Amino acid sequence: MIQINLLPIREWRKKEAVRQQISVFFLFLILLTVVLLAAGLTIQGKVVAQRQELASLEEKKAQYAYVNKKIERVNKQRKQVEDKFKSIEKLQEGRTITVKILDEVVSSIPIDRLWLTKLDFNTNNVQLDGVALDNHTVALFMRRMEKSPMFRSVSLINTKQKSVQGHALMEFELRVNVETQQEKNKNENVAKRAKKS
Repeated sequence: MIQINLLPIREWRKKEAVRQQISVFFLFLILLTVVLLAAGLTIQGKVVAQRQELASLEEKKAQYAYVNKKIERVNKQRKQVEDKFKSIEKLQEGRTITVKILDEVVSSIPIDRLWLTKLDFNTNNVQLDGVALDNHTVALFMRRMEKSPMFRSVSLINTKQKSVQGHALMEFELRVNVETQQEKNKNENVAKRAKKS
């Protein structure tokens, strides 16, 4: 019988298998290194691109900082001008309110039945002294003034009979509360809020 020695082939196959495994392992390591390098280069490229974009944005920001400072300066100047206009409007309102009050008072006077002798004007109050033919005329004058949107309330302080050249006349004193434009605006705002609620 012929005997064949298979041991060297088995050893050779074992060595070949180990060598293949080592080759696959090194090949896997090389492939992993290549993939990691490629990923690293890609990420580094993105980081470089982001840094360049950030640098360009910083440059633009520096350019626009000058514009922002100009805008802030213009806004401050605009606010100052608006404040000045508001002050002028308040002065105008204060200047014209006296004329408006006098116009309302004069338009409320019953002609040839009532005469004013004194008129004192404070910030929100008008003190009126005068003479009328009778109490009915004083009451008519007060009702007319109460209808005016400029006056909040009209109060009779005093009336007394006075004789002038043989005629019996009524001397009277009135106090009128004036509603300023600011109070009107405030009351209108309150009314609007009440309607919305």
